[in-house]
Amino acid sequence: MQIFHTKVRVTPDALRSHIQVKFSVPEGLEYLTVATFYSPKYEYDEKKCAKLVRECLEKYAPYREFSYEEIRRNFPLANHIAWSLHDGEKQLGTEHRHKPDQTHVISEKYSSNGFIETKVRAGEWTLTASINSIVTDFIDIDVTVEGFTEKRDFPTEKYDSELYAVNDCEKGKLTWQRVEMHCHTVASDGDMTPKELVQNAIKRGYKGICLTDHNTVSDVKAVEEWGKKYNLAVARGIEWTTFWGHLTVIGGNSKVNWLDIRPENINACIVQARQSGDIVTLAHPKRIGWPLCAGCYNDFGITNWDYLTSYEVWSHYDPNVSLADLQAKREWISLLDKGYRLAAMYGYDWHSPDEGGPSYAYTYLGIDGILDKDSIVKAVECGRTYITMGWEINVELCDGENSYGIGDILPIGRYRLKISYNKASDYPFDSKLESLSVKGNSCEEYHFACAGGKGEIKEEIYLAKEGYMRIEGTGFTEGKYADVLLTSPVYVKEIKK
Repeated sequence: MQIFHTKVRVTPDALRSHIQVKFSVPEGLEYLTVATFYSPKYEYDEKKCAKLVRECLEKYAPYREFSYEEIRRNFPLANHIAWSLHDGEKQLGTEHRHKPDQTHVISEKYSSNGFIETKVRAGEWTLTASINSIVTDFIDIDVTVEGFTEKRDFPTEKYDSELYAVNDCEKGKLTWQRVEMHCHTVASDGDMTPKELVQNAIKRGYKGICLTDHNTVSDVKAVEEWGKKYNLAVARGIEWTTFWGHLTVIGGNSKVNWLDIRPENINACIVQARQSGDIVTLAHPKRIGWPLCAGCYNDFGITNWDYLTSYEVWSHYDPNVSLADLQAKREWISLLDKGYRLAAMYGYDWHSPDEGGPSYAYTYLGIDGILDKDSIVKAVECGRTYITMGWEINVELCDGENSYGIGDILPIGRYRLKISYNKASDYPFDSKLESLSVKGNSCEEYHFACAGGKGEIKEEIYLAKEGYMRIEGTGFTEGKYADVLLTSPVYVKEIKK
C-alpha cells in the first residue's frame, strides 16, 4: 500500500544542502520501499557547461591552462542527489549512487544497497536528499513510499571464486603488510559485493583492506564475515562524504553523524573521531571539485591538523598521471615542514574489479604482531606506512644502542642508516627504481643510485635538528618518469637526558 507521496522542486540555491521530507509508517509492515526519482539528470547546453567547467578549473586547477577540447570532454554535466533514511531511532544508511531513479528496500532480512537490515519500525521517518550537484535551472524530485505486510524472498549473493589470503605475520615481530585503505562495495557507488571485494583483494595481493563506503556501514559486517572466511584482515570504516571534502574514518568507533559535518565544526568532528579510537585520513584532497567531482576537493579549511593521522598523498589508480596528486604531495610536505605528524597514504579509491591502469600503487603498513583491524589502526597511528609502485623497502637507523624505523621518534644525533629494497615479486607492471633520496628538514639531502631488482644502502647521517626525515624513490613506471616510493617520516626531537 502507498503510505506517502510527494514532489519537490529544488533550484541551484539548494546546492550543498540537505533537504528532508518526513512520513509516517504504520504498524505491522514486513518491508518498506522508498522510490526516489529526479529529473533532469544532465545539463546539455554547451555554453552553460563550459562556463561552469571554466569556473571549476580556475578554482581547483589554476596550475595549468585547459583547451576548449579538454573542457568539452566533461559535457554533459550531471546533477547528483544522495539519499539517507532515519527511522526515528537510528540512521539506516545512505544510497550514494548516481542513477536518478532508485528503489530503496528496508526489511529485517534484506535491505538494499547502503542500508542496514532492520525491522520496519512504526513511527515518523525522515528521508534526506543531499544535493551534491545541481547544474540545471532546477531539479524535480518525486518520492513514493510503499509498505507491505507479506513476507518476500530477496536475492542472495553468489560468487564462484575461492581464494585464501596467506599472511606471514608473527607475534612479537614487525612485518610490512600490503593493505588497501580506501575501497567501496555496492553499498555505496562500488560495483563489488562484499564477497567480490574480498576475493578481488586477495587476487591483488592485499593482506588486509579497510572498507570505506560513502556515508554508510551497511556492508561492514558482511565484508568482515567474508574476510574471516578467506583469511583477509578487514578494518571497518566509512568515508565521510560531504559537500566540502572527503575523509576516511577507520576503526568503527566514531559516532559522528556525517549529515552534521560542516566547515565550522570539522575540527571538532575529527577530534571526536580520534578520541573514540579511530584514525582519520584526508582523502584525495586536491582532486577537482564541483561540478566535475562534487565534494572531492578539500574545501574544509582544516586548522587542527594535529588530530589527523594521515594524508592521501597518492590517490586513484595511477598517481603519477595526476597533477592533483602532485599538489597533494606538495601540501603534505608543507604540513610536515610545519611540524605536523601525518602518515603518507595511498588510496586506490577502489570501486570496480577491473578498475585502474597499469601503474596502480600499494600502501604498506608496519604491523607489530598479528594483522587484524586493531593492528591496522595502530600502524597508521604510529606512522608506520609507506606507499609504493611495486617496491618493498625497510628503513633502519641505529645509534649504536637503539634501532629506529619509519614512524619512530629519534633524538638528535648521528645514525647508521640502512635501507634495503626489492621489487615485489607479484607486481604485474613495469616499474624501475633508479634512485633513493633522504629528504627532510632535520638533515642534509642524500641521493643513492639503485640498480637491479634489489639492493642495500648504508650511510652515516647526522640528524642535526628537530623535524623529520623521509625516504623518496624515483624511477620509471610503464616508461614514464615517476615517483616510485614514498615513506612516512621518522621524527627528530631534542630529548633532554
